Amino acid sequence: MERSSAVVWTCLLGVGLTLVLPPACPFNSSKADPRLPQLIGCVFLHRDNVTCRWEAGDTPTTDYTLQVHLMLPQKHTFTCITSDTSCTARLDGTSVNFCFCITITAHSHNQNITSHPRCQSGRTEVMLSPVTLKSSQSVSGRPRCLNVTWSYIFSDFPLSDTEIKAGDLKSQIEFTAQGQFNAQVETVNVTDNSFLVCLFKPDTLYTVRLRHRYMGPQSPWSPWSNACQGRTGEDAPSAAPAFWMRVKQTDKNGWRFISLLWKPLPCFLSNGKVLFFNVTCQTESAQVLIDYGSCKDLHHTNTSCSLLLPAGRWSCALKASNSAGTSPEARIWLRGASETEPPAPRQVTANPLDDSGLDVRWTAPVDWSTSGFVVEWFAVREKNSSILYWERLNSSCTALVITEGIKPMERYAVSVKALYGERGAGQNTTVHIYTRQGAPSAGPKVVVQQISGSRVELIWSPVPVELLHGFIRNYTMYSTTANQPARRVTVPGHVLRYSLEDLSPGNYDIFMQANTDAGAGAAGPIANVHIGSEEIWIVIYAILPLILTILVLVLMACLAQNKMVKQKLCQDIPDPSNSSLAHWIPKVTLESMRQPALAEKTEIKYSDVILLGERELLNADPDQDISYQSNLQTYSSHRYSPLPVPGDQTPQDTRKSEKKCIESSSRAKTTSNTDLSSCPSIYSSVLISQTLKCPPTPLLSLSDRLSSEWQHSTVSVNDGKLQLGGDSEPSVSLQGRSTTRSDSLLSQTDELKTFRLFLKQHQSTLSSHSSSVLLSHPTEVTSPQHPFSHSLYNLLPSLQPDTFTRSDDTFNPSFSPFPHSVFVDFSYCPVECDPYISPAV
Repeated sequence: MERSSAVVWTCLLGVGLTLVLPPACPFNSSKADPRLPQLIGCVFLHRDNVTCRWEAGDTPTTDYTLQVHLMLPQKHTFTCITSDTSCTARLDGTSVNFCFCITITAHSHNQNITSHPRCQSGRTEVMLSPVTLKSSQSVSGRPRCLNVTWSYIFSDFPLSDTEIKAGDLKSQIEFTAQGQFNAQVETVNVTDNSFLVCLFKPDTLYTVRLRHRYMGPQSPWSPWSNACQGRTGEDAPSAAPAFWMRVKQTDKNGWRFISLLWKPLPCFLSNGKVLFFNVTCQTESAQVLIDYGSCKDLHHTNTSCSLLLPAGRWSCALKASNSAGTSPEARIWLRGASETEPPAPRQVTANPLDDSGLDVRWTAPVDWSTSGFVVEWFAVREKNSSILYWERLNSSCTALVITEGIKPMERYAVSVKALYGERGAGQNTTVHIYTRQGAPSAGPKVVVQQISGSRVELIWSPVPVELLHGFIRNYTMYSTTANQPARRVTVPGHVLRYSLEDLSPGNYDIFMQANTDAGAGAAGPIANVHIGSEEIWIVIYAILPLILTILVLVLMACLAQNKMVKQKLCQDIPDPSNSSLAHWIPKVTLESMRQPALAEKTEIKYSDVILLGERELLNADPDQDISYQSNLQTYSSHRYSPLPVPGDQTPQDTRKSEKKCIESSSRAKTTSNTDLSSCPSIYSSVLISQTLKCPPTPLLSLSDRLSSEWQHSTVSVNDGKLQLGGDSEPSVSLQGRSTTRSDSLLSQTDELKTFRLFLKQHQSTLSSHSSSVLLSHPTEVTSPQHPFSHSLYNLLPSLQPDTFTRSDDTFNPSFSPFPHSVFVDFSYCPVECDPYISPAV
């Protein structure tokens, strides 16, 4: 301090002497004083030089002279001549601690003009030489401070230690953290060669430099010292790790397999080297989990672990620890299975920024308070697993630029979830995006599923997503064969099956290409297909009969449903339910009401045949018992009626039945054809006789007459019922009318009586189980609708039995005067429903 006062007094004395003494270089003054050169400032370098700058006056000058006058201890002037407005004068080892007076003289053609002198100590504007930075070390217990040590050369530094400790030295420090590029400069208070700087972050490596200046702002800053590195000490982590979880699996009991994920703490948050992590899980009631699975003893390199959590609401906390302490905890909640999942963010979009960046934006759910958001993204792959990237953000962030793991021509799934504090995470919204699309590097592999004639069914599997390099818009299928142009078909991108039709016989090469927005990709493997001509005909032969059969069945079904068609095809078949006999009730007699001797027996329907002359029929009384008509029996074969006839049937019963039959026949003549169309005929047969060998002589003439009579007669058949063991109901009549009206009534009556006697003699032999009609060989049997002629007889040789039997004996054909007989079955002919056979025309 004393040294500074001495310098000041010395300077004041020098200024006074300068004003008293005449100038060293006289100059001429003009009538109008011109503006003098104005000194701006000087920079003194200790024992080296001084550089001054000035501002020119209004007088045109040719050059300038800088004069630096050393006032004490002895006068000495340091000069410098220049044509510019700055100049450096050598001090020749003179210390800057002395007082200097500085003037500037402007030289022109006719005069010299000198500025007013400025006298000051050289240290006022001294530029100190750079110091040497020795070290920067951490301070125990003070992780944000560094202890900086520096030194200087005493001969080159114009300040003493006393002045430094007094605070006459002003200092600045420059520091740059590791990994950063922008340096920071801060003013520090330096009063010694070692000082403490607490401007740093814990456990951070810094590069520092130091500079000084003397007193006030007139003194310029010295150059920066050499660089020196130093690392601050560790501190407890200042923030919790970023924490997230994913539910991988849930079993039937509600236990959930949880994967806990976290990010390593960055250096500026970890404040030191993390030694381990600690995970704790508990319920709302503070029940702590016992088994932590792989979440025990977590090292500093771990970033995930897995454990099982029981059903219900749980929370897990994560802490990081280093040598200085433990970080705050990061806690995440897992809701129970019964809790409703909160909503997902709205309007999630992802847009490519460049080949390695995506801009993801979203909108927070309406009317929900969120505590943050989680953005997840990963590369979509089929063959290999991909890395899950995620970022947890606070509730004020609704956008994120992601660059980690992003590559062009690779598909990414980006999802955003909202966090709702203790309610856990909500639903997610996922989008798929490419930063840049490309053409697929492979095509689908076509497989022939089926060849059917000229049709080929093809299937294929999607191209692996790793080889697509873009979104599939469609497929192009190519089929080529010899001597034909290539056939190309475009198939939608979501279709995995297609059929090529109308292929002509030949060999085909079929392959496919996948198309994205960037264009068509590489062709897939070629499938060889052979279409043969025989395959087409095989298909035709197999399908055509099936089609025809279906058409016939459909036509038949349509015809069966059409009433008009039924009426046209079945108009000749009467309906028995519409017959007048459907409601006919026979007369009940005491004999018919007699109980049968045997138990109830099976009912057999049969037909009787009665031969009448025309005149007898005209004169017959319906109620009269015509005995000569009652003895005619019918023949039947056991092959047509297997049911037996009771053996105790008497001729009286037979006559009663015959009488009723005649009465029914008489009544039937008064009934119309249509009314009798529905008679319930069940079983009828016609016996056409042929000539037998060795007929009995007494009856030969009668047989001839009968045969002659029958040649001019017609036969009418009606059905009837025979109750085994009981009386019969008359329902069948046989009417014969002679075509020769010249015969007398008496002769016909005699002939019939004689025939009656003949039948009576053989009545027992002629009995049968079912009714039949005995016809002579040349006789023609007709019905109202279907005539039976001699041609029918010729068509039935197989129906000519040699013998006729009944249940108790065997018929001997040698007795009969009639020709040999043949049966004709009327059971399924329209004659079944006719009450009589009309006369022949």
